[in-house]
Amino acid sequence: MKKAFLSPLFTPLFFLIAWGAILAVVLLFFPEQKFAITEDGEIIDIATYCGYAVLLCGLIYFYRDYKGAGAKTDWLVYFLLSLCALLREAGIQHHLSSTDTTPFKSKFFLNPENPLYEKIVFGIVLLLVFGMVIYLAVKYTKHLVTSFFKMNTVTWSTAVLCCDLVFAKFADRFPGNWRHAHDGLSLPREQIEIWSLLEESSEIFLPLTAFIILWQYHLLLKSKQP
Repeated sequence: MKKAFLSPLFTPLFFLIAWGAILAVVLLFFPEQKFAITEDGEIIDIATYCGYAVLLCGLIYFYRDYKGAGAKTDWLVYFLLSLCALLREAGIQHHLSSTDTTPFKSKFFLNPENPLYEKIVFGIVLLLVFGMVIYLAVKYTKHLVTSFFKMNTVTWSTAVLCCDLVFAKFADRFPGNWRHAHDGLSLPREQIEIWSLLEESSEIFLPLTAFIILWQYHLLLKSKQP
């Protein structure tokens, strides 16, 4: 079992099979509820929160794997980004500004009616988050690219995480981008519901995949110890 879990193919197969199973169950047995179950407080939303709870607990549990100043900095960045992702999932961005519901979008900073102090505060927050992402990208991109072709287990799991994140954002934006590109003409409701289901269901696996990465790294590190 441990050998299978540490295979570079484990996470891609787990993601495809589990996500496919969720979509199949919803589309085959609950086709009329596929949009309703993606709303806040419904089963997919609850499952995503449970995933983040597992991830944060995992980060705390595996803290001892990160020894040395550089490794501890990495752990802190992972923890803060996970916390930011959880807060975003909870919709905290809609309750921060006194004048706008989207303080982390460009239109918030371009709107002259929004207070300057809020723009400064939220600008600093964005810079901090982007800084953490850039820190990881600069430090690990070269390693991830080279180790991917060497069938590195953690690298393949990281690739699944990144692909899932990109797809979730694409699915989230697609209906709106379509409307803007077609002079305000929206997609048919059935298609909008499908895109919503694809987005929300794929987001379940963001924290779970991150937890798998932590677990795999822990086991691989432990296997190297004398």
